[in-house]
Amino acid sequence: MKTETISVILLVACLLGACAQSNTFTITGNIQNVADGDSVYLYTVEGRMGRVYLRDAIENGKFSFEGETDSLKMLRMMVQGEQYPVTMIPIWIAPGAKIKITGENYFVSTWKISSRVKEQQEEELYREAVRDLEAVSDSIFRSYYRLFDARSSARNDEERARIEAEGMHARAQVDSLLFVKDRLVGELMATRPVTDSWIDRLATLAGNAVTFGRADKAGYPEANIRQLQNLYNRLTDEQKQSDKGQLIRRYIFPEFIEEGQAMATGKLYDPQGNVHSIAEEYTGKYVLLDFWGVGCPPCIAAFDEMKRLYKGYAGKLTIISITVDTEKVWLEGLEKHRLPWVNLTDHQGLEGYASQYGVRGIPFYVLISPEGTVEKIWKGYGKGSLTEVLKDKL
Repeated sequence: MKTETISVILLVACLLGACAQSNTFTITGNIQNVADGDSVYLYTVEGRMGRVYLRDAIENGKFSFEGETDSLKMLRMMVQGEQYPVTMIPIWIAPGAKIKITGENYFVSTWKISSRVKEQQEEELYREAVRDLEAVSDSIFRSYYRLFDARSSARNDEERARIEAEGMHARAQVDSLLFVKDRLVGELMATRPVTDSWIDRLATLAGNAVTFGRADKAGYPEANIRQLQNLYNRLTDEQKQSDKGQLIRRYIFPEFIEEGQAMATGKLYDPQGNVHSIAEEYTGKYVLLDFWGVGCPPCIAAFDEMKRLYKGYAGKLTIISITVDTEKVWLEGLEKHRLPWVNLTDHQGLEGYASQYGVRGIPFYVLISPEGTVEKIWKGYGKGSLTEVLKDKL
């Protein structure tokens, strides 16, 4: 009778929630051959904005995190220290997850992650496929950022030019390794089932094709693009017609709006939620589209010059800033920076209206004539660069 009573008590306790899965997750790291004192950060990612979620310092090669989550989430982990490359790795957390991280050096991309979270297990399959190359890439990236820092302390123009040349060479090496890594990931994808995460990964690879197609550097290899097209053909008709499927198609079967063509169409929203169509509402004056994000220093640096242009050419120029951030981050940014011109979003980041112009990096600008024709497309900002572009137009 006593045993039966205890069993009933345990059953009731479980029914009342005592046996429910804990929302606590833990992450423990054990890394060999690294110094103490450097900081390990976990970031949440909202659009293109990262926010510090948790932090710990490495001590005797160990670090740990504990937190609460009521759902599956992907975080990003980065280590800050002189010996570490500037790189992040994905960490999937879930209620009750116990995650172990091991490694043997400062190359974070080579660290192994053990977890029962299936999304992390899937991630590790792809990370394993390129782990050896990641070690080389991390090493070059570390050198690249050291050169970047050394440029500001160059003693003369000759030394600065030498450092910049070495930096460009290092960056080209990293880019070449990326092409190979993408190829290896694609080969693995060809053997894996098509899931939502598989489609997301394909969109990421396709985005790389756009980045290098638009950038002032070696183009994305044709062999890689053909591989992406073959992977795309594994999608069902329904998947191809989804927003993500259409985005991938635009990326790997380029149909971007170019200079000399009519401007893009689409619905965008202002901070109050009102819908706008740029192609229909903003005609008769030049239009400068500014694709930006809160976490982009060059985007923010451009605002002072844009405010001068806004005042100086009020009757001739309409400035429209289009965010690639989430709505929350965007509204916080507008409150902080007080932008007096038109501000819009389509709530799709780089994957909606921006993708029609092939936007992959920001700041990104499009100048549209009073007749609605795209006159110039460019990316990046330097002091005075916007004035230089517009001076012959207005």
